[in-house]
Amino acid sequence: MKTPIEYLIVAVPFHADAATHDELAKKVNERLVAGCELLGAPFLSEEMMYQAMTKPSLQNSQPPPP
Repeated sequence: MKTPIEYLIVAVPFHADAATHDELAKKVNERLVAGCELLGAPFLSEEMMYQAMTKPSLQNSQPPPP
């Protein structure tokens, strides 16, 4: 059985300064500690900066065999 995966998008308002990158990095690092993984490079629109991430779903997953 394949492990279900959750897909997440972390987003912050985009400003043309380093603060946007710092804010996104902080939120992404929080998700990494929680067990998420990066999915590609950050991307942006006119107003937002994003990072796609994945996390194995715990809802239907089974513990590893002993």
